[in-house]
Amino acid sequence: MAISKIKTGSITDSAITSAKISDGTIVNADISPSAAIVASKTVICTAVTDQNAFNISLLGFKMAVNEGLTVFNLVDGVVDEFHDESGTDEAEGSNDLYCASSDYYINSNVATGVSTSALSAGFTTTARTESDTSTAGTNPALGSGTFGSFTVPSSITSINAFLWGAGGGKHGAGAPNKSGGGGFTEGTLAVTGGQSIEVVVAEGGVSGPGPEPTDSPKFTGYGYTGNAGSSPEPTSPGTTLVGASGGGLSGIFNPSVSTFPQMQTNAPTAPGVFLVAGGGGANNSADGGAGGGLGGDAAGTTTEQTNKNTNANGGGGDQEQGGQGGTNAQTGEFLRGGLGTTYVESGPGGTYGLGGGGGFYGGGGGGWVGPSCGHGGSGGGSSYYGHPQITSGSTEEGSGDEGGGTASPHYVACTNEGKTGANKAQGEDGYVLITADAVCAATTATTIISTAFTATSVPTSSRIVVFEENVDTPTLNTDIIASISRDGGSNFTTATLSDSGYVTGSSGQRILTGQATISGQPSGQSMRWKLALANNKVKIHGVSLQWA
Repeated sequence: MAISKIKTGSITDSAITSAKISDGTIVNADISPSAAIVASKTVICTAVTDQNAFNISLLGFKMAVNEGLTVFNLVDGVVDEFHDESGTDEAEGSNDLYCASSDYYINSNVATGVSTSALSAGFTTTARTESDTSTAGTNPALGSGTFGSFTVPSSITSINAFLWGAGGGKHGAGAPNKSGGGGFTEGTLAVTGGQSIEVVVAEGGVSGPGPEPTDSPKFTGYGYTGNAGSSPEPTSPGTTLVGASGGGLSGIFNPSVSTFPQMQTNAPTAPGVFLVAGGGGANNSADGGAGGGLGGDAAGTTTEQTNKNTNANGGGGDQEQGGQGGTNAQTGEFLRGGLGTTYVESGPGGTYGLGGGGGFYGGGGGGWVGPSCGHGGSGGGSSYYGHPQITSGSTEEGSGDEGGGTASPHYVACTNEGKTGANKAQGEDGYVLITADAVCAATTATTIISTAFTATSVPTSSRIVVFEENVDTPTLNTDIIASISRDGGSNFTTATLSDSGYVTGSSGQRILTGQATISGQPSGQSMRWKLALANNKVKIHGVSLQWA
């Protein structure tokens, strides 16, 4: 018979447990609206939510590190595990020195703690590897462009410079000869903080023919002061073509003494020229002379000499004069290779001269000695490290079509070589690298600000996770202050940071976390984080920001 009554006391404590109640057998209608169930039994613990957000941040960092990502976008969040500066706003930040070799920001005027060089700025004709101290040049067309610059950080007293000149252009399809490789120069320059240095990166010589460069004053010739020959084209009166050009020079100069084009028009002035790596000569019926060394090679030989090797082959530049031009070709000049011959062959086509390689003094242009001998090669330009502020200077000339300095640990592949083979070819460009050794550095008040990230909706709260490493002993929320904006950086709210422990072990990178209520800011969906660093040096390896 069914049980119709249960007496009080007949069911003991804990006789009915959750394990004895099947899922779905008690529904909302079975519970009295006045049931005394405390709120803590029905609310998900805030600490659990925060821990989940924290775990997502750590997961984002792990993914960014493992996948080699720079900025990793989450839904309603972003992770920037620094591999470059793309996630930060360099215009808005201040004194935010980025160490590209180890991927961190530091609030110091020198990035200490790097095993080799504290600062490394590499330059090509159009780009640079480090933005805090350097600006890139331009190269919109062959034989034209602007130069880069380097500003010495405060407290730096010397820089190390490594320069590679450009390879010469290879003229003529089917010609068996090779164009000359560019030279290599290195040295340590005494500097002062705030000093500006002009950086010239060599452009490889071209094979020709092409339009004659028109830059002025005397900024002519392919290869950033390499040079080319020119001759009227008989079939098109009034049109000028140029032949293969020598490779350009690479150099660092003092713009406060004289600008680069002005120096080309005057005799050498030691205060204006710090270092130069010479460019290689072009080839036609003879090999182009290699650039570099204190004297460039004459065409058709591996000998450093200013005299032309034969009537057709231009000589190399040295420390006092340019290389002698071949027949009907120009002698090299200060910071400029000599023009090639302007002789015009009878009949269709015309002849195209070969320009000398650029250098401290440029190589002589290639000459023309008649149909039986044709065009010779042009000479290589000389290198230079004789400035009184340069110590430990040295230079290495190219060897044939091989460039100098290829054994340097700083050498960049596909740099400063001439060309060989059956086809026309442009010589390889040069390269310039400036490094600075670590010195005792002072702490600098620093602000690092992210670029803006778009939220999917208007957020009211945010959480920040910072991967930080102590150099000195900072005080959280005094020496390291984190803040968050939802209106693109017009307003920031400070997040109180707490130390959540080290990533591994008991030293090295540690995790700093903080939260901020941002509902009081003007409404917006443009999220930014900001770190203000002062008093004690720290390294910032990455930042994660989430919002809701």
